[in-house]
Amino acid sequence: MPLKKLLTISLLMGAAAGCSSFSNHTSVDKGVPSIEEVQLNSAPEIMASSKSNDINAPEPKGEGIVPKRLSIPAINVDAEVEHVGQLPDGQMDVPKNDDNVGWYQLGAKPGEMGNAVLAGHVDNKTGPSVFFHLGDLEKGDIVAVSDQNGKAYKFEVQKVESYPRNEAPLEKVFGTTSISGLNLITCTGTFNRDAGTHEERLVVYTTLVSK
Repeated sequence: MPLKKLLTISLLMGAAAGCSSFSNHTSVDKGVPSIEEVQLNSAPEIMASSKSNDINAPEPKGEGIVPKRLSIPAINVDAEVEHVGQLPDGQMDVPKNDDNVGWYQLGAKPGEMGNAVLAGHVDNKTGPSVFFHLGDLEKGDIVAVSDQNGKAYKFEVQKVESYPRNEAPLEKVFGTTSISGLNLITCTGTFNRDAGTHEERLVVYTTLVSK
């Protein structure tokens, strides 16, 4: 699925969560991630050609689900999925509840061809949030999404990568592919007080293993 033309400036995570308030977060000097943007390089339209290295991934048949819950047993995540779009300034909206994750509903559905994207907060003013341990995932870990009727698709972690905040590859995360991917995003790294954001963006790339 090609990216919508609306996606013409930075996709951000955290703008709706009052990110500026985290400049006084007690843990930022220790490099602990807090709620912030997942800021990705912008482009008017992007068609990605990246393909999965997992030759055992089933061919997507155009059937996706509208996600309701996300389960990641390896890091004890069992979260509700909110449906988010874009803010007027082009930012990717964020889940309103810190314990939920947000599915980018202008992109692919989990299970259909393309990259479905889920974003989550790492922490809030009181402590860890849903994706605090996202970076602990390893290749082979299983991520499951299910719809409101309980239909579930399983995805396998292929790799975990972090990028400098201005160099995260938009086309690789949100663009089209010939397989069914589910990418999980959050932020990580040292908090930059001057920039008001963290220095890195964390992306977990997964591919479909069962439908």
